[in-house]
Amino acid sequence: MNLARLLRAAVVPVAVLTLLGGQAALNGATAAGTLSVSKAQLKSGQLTVEGSGAATGFISAASTTSIAGTRAGLDGRFKIQASSFTAPDCKVVLKDNKGVTLTVGLSGCTPTVQPVTSPAAPTGTCVITPPTGTTTLAVNQSGVVWFATTGCNVTSGGGGVTGTPVQWKVVAGAVPTGMTPPSSQGLTGGNIIGTPTVPGTYTFTLQVTDSAGQTDQESYTVVVA
Repeated sequence: MNLARLLRAAVVPVAVLTLLGGQAALNGATAAGTLSVSKAQLKSGQLTVEGSGAATGFISAASTTSIAGTRAGLDGRFKIQASSFTAPDCKVVLKDNKGVTLTVGLSGCTPTVQPVTSPAAPTGTCVITPPTGTTTLAVNQSGVVWFATTGCNVTSGGGGVTGTPVQWKVVAGAVPTGMTPPSSQGLTGGNIIGTPTVPGTYTFTLQVTDSAGQTDQESYTVVVA
């Protein structure tokens, strides 16, 4: 009996260690797939987002106008800080190293979305091609909305060298949460691209400026559903 009791006592620690090791692995897997936030704040351009559950590696916080990031630790914890950060709709989309995303609202933030009114008329020959209707994108799926222009000056320097792309910016409204601000594609086109995370109807006005300083504006509507 004494020998049997000793054998049982010797086996127990091994079993406990095996159980704890399995539980630690399980907790790590759970943390890597479930983002959570304990603090999300934007005050006077200073962004602070703290949380846990991120896959080890780079994690970003992106608004429709800014992006910041940091490296999540082995324990899944992270703290993103950035200055001069803007978020017109007071939301950011977190994305970790495994592509897991989470949309969070920012405390201390005042929305700065300008209401959409009639677009300004072109100041020259550079004109944005008008939209043919409303664009519909699927929520939580990668999407893109394209824009095109005609008659824009894309030359640089005095030798007529072509290579200066038109510049885009949002002057009213807001692009869908989770998508980037407009960027250049080639010389005369542009797009917004990303993964919209919040369903709704988004109306925004884009302005294009060419290398000669000519401008034009057009309004677009994107439905995320």
